[in-house]
Amino acid sequence: MVPSTQNAARFLLIAAGLVCVVGMVGPFQGVEKAFVPADKAAHFIAFYGLTALMMAAFRKNRRLEIALAATLMGGSIEIAQMVVGRGVSLGDLAADAAGAFAVWGPMWLQSLRSAPYEERRASAAKAAEIA
Repeated sequence: MVPSTQNAARFLLIAAGLVCVVGMVGPFQGVEKAFVPADKAAHFIAFYGLTALMMAAFRKNRRLEIALAATLMGGSIEIAQMVVGRGVSLGDLAADAAGAFAVWGPMWLQSLRSAPYEERRASAAKAAEIA
């Protein structure tokens, strides 16, 4: 990924994060129903997108840590909703976590499928010595 692409992902992450925080904590309760009729689906989609942007913006960080950070962000939003007098839902937090880990899961499976970089490099060096 080119640094300009990484910077674009960071900009989009900030913009999307602000939109999500304002939508989930601000006075616009229920506005997501104009786009997605089910509340839990809106949470899933929002955190899927935020996690994907986080992984693109901070590609050197561990992906599991990014998914956990997104889930913690969802928990923080639920606490903020409690403070401002809006409804708190563990179902919303579960949908947030599901969205975050829906991004991480396929990447984790791919990492299990392919050999780590060091192993591939060592076997390539060994093959070059034999040839």
